[in-house]
Amino acid sequence: MTLEPEQLEDLNDQTATPVADPLSFIRPRLKRPLGEGHSRLVKALRSILPLAAFMVLVALVVWPMIANKKIQAIAVSNIPDLVIKNLRLTGLDNKNEPYSLSALKTTRPGGLKNIYDLDQPQGDITLANGAWVAGQAHYGRYDQDTRKLWLGGDVQLFQDKGNQFTTDEAEINLNTNDAWGDKPVLIQGDFGTIRGNGFRMMDSGNVMVVTGPASATLDLHPANSSDKPASTVH
Repeated sequence: MTLEPEQLEDLNDQTATPVADPLSFIRPRLKRPLGEGHSRLVKALRSILPLAAFMVLVALVVWPMIANKKIQAIAVSNIPDLVIKNLRLTGLDNKNEPYSLSALKTTRPGGLKNIYDLDQPQGDITLANGAWVAGQAHYGRYDQDTRKLWLGGDVQLFQDKGNQFTTDEAEINLNTNDAWGDKPVLIQGDFGTIRGNGFRMMDSGNVMVVTGPASATLDLHPANSSDKPASTVH
């Protein structure tokens, strides 16, 4: 088989080793056209990136605040109760009249500030005119911030005049020396007895209101006139 000179040149061109272009590093590269997939990716990133930034903000700022509140709540709920035996508190009301409050056992509930649960509480106050009022109960609760006292269980209040109040519940404001209760009450004294469904003691015990329906058995005569019957009022 004999090849013509033109065929030999074509064969040599096909089998020759390609020569590197010395200026290829400065020639611009041809860019392939971007397809639809690339456009969808860009749109997806535009939607996802703001959401991702928001989640990072929540993780860095908001979540630690929420976590701290939860930690504080757990810590407060796990604070043990403080038990004090033979506690005695003293103070002055808004008229500078001294009062005292004591209990056989006092519990300060964990997580509650300046609240005291009292076992067998007793208290008294000395008024500016020298008179006094005292009280006792089976249990009670004292708020040291507001200086308000709640008593429960066979509550008994005494006045130096000889009057005695017996009821199941009573509240006392140690700032104003006012006391009140909405449980049945029995009042006893030299005047006789009064029964009612509640009471209001105001003006440091100088004013007493018994809520009705109420009934009273009054002794309208001096103590040496015991031969005369008492008067009953309903």
